[in-house]
Amino acid sequence: MHLIPVDSAPYQEMTIAFKGHALRLTLRYNSLADYWALDIFDLKRERYTAQGQPLVVGVPILWRRPIDYCFILTDESGIGLDPVGGEDLGQRCLLYIADKTQIPL
Repeated sequence: MHLIPVDSAPYQEMTIAFKGHALRLTLRYNSLADYWALDIFDLKRERYTAQGQPLVVGVPILWRRPIDYCFILTDESGIGLDPVGGEDLGQRCLLYIADKTQIPL
């Protein structure tokens, strides 16, 4: 698993490389509904892998998509809560990208 450097800024965009993929990640905080959403754009394929994907703790994000990676959001406090209040991402909750073959389910 590789840690993705995120913080609690309400809008973040970055490009990462993973297993031959070039991915543009966009994270948005929705203050009205109090949740974080993730868009993933594959720069090589020139298409979205996901749009508006909620960030949740405890579930491999994009597990059922026909891709060889997934995202994992952890709660470092050990409680297992999703990020709330807009301040938790990058502090209490960390975002990782992982090879699906390395995730025991």
